[in-house]
Amino acid sequence: MNAFLRSLFDIIAIDIAHLSSYLSLSQQQYLAQNLKSINDLDSGVYTDQEGENLEVLLHFLTCHKQEIFQLWNNPCDKHILVSLYTSPILSGNYDCFHFDLSKFNPTYNSTGLKLTLYRVGRSGENTASLGNSWSKTPRGLVNYVQSSAIDGLSRPIYEAEVNDSEVLCEGNPQEDELILKKGFVPEKVRLLSKNEQHDNLMEKLKLLLKI
Repeated sequence: MNAFLRSLFDIIAIDIAHLSSYLSLSQQQYLAQNLKSINDLDSGVYTDQEGENLEVLLHFLTCHKQEIFQLWNNPCDKHILVSLYTSPILSGNYDCFHFDLSKFNPTYNSTGLKLTLYRVGRSGENTASLGNSWSKTPRGLVNYVQSSAIDGLSRPIYEAEVNDSEVLCEGNPQEDELILKKGFVPEKVRLLSKNEQHDNLMEKLKLLLKI
């Protein structure tokens, strides 16, 4: 990637190494040739002819170009990173985006409480590779599944106990989302079975999703 792209992704906190692993060489070449300055976001850089992962990246960049311009001109406006992280454009179907949460400002006020949180994981996720977006409620988890248009019951679903000192900031209010800090350590975590009893989360999810 060219120097501008490295600066851009650094400012908007997208993990370049992770993203590069999802982009083919031709997709990376397209980026390098068509995004050489911040003004190129206004020049019709979007394409759907180079593959899905690049398409969703370019769609994200062009849809959020005003926020990106603001961050580019004032990198201290880190509150904008949360709106990028929680963008509805980033469906749970796309694993190519990975944000560097160490660049976010912590805004959650910890009171030492233990929280029970829930998560629909990525395909192939396990307890050693947990993501950072969690919901405080089953309803919030269902809202996430529905807004992302994913089959939540085909994904791993986790329940975790976390000290609220591990919370970085609040995310999407419709999903009761909490974003946990980079490298967070849960006190307890378990993968929920699809066949658990009627009074627990899995059955609630099935009812809420009308499955």
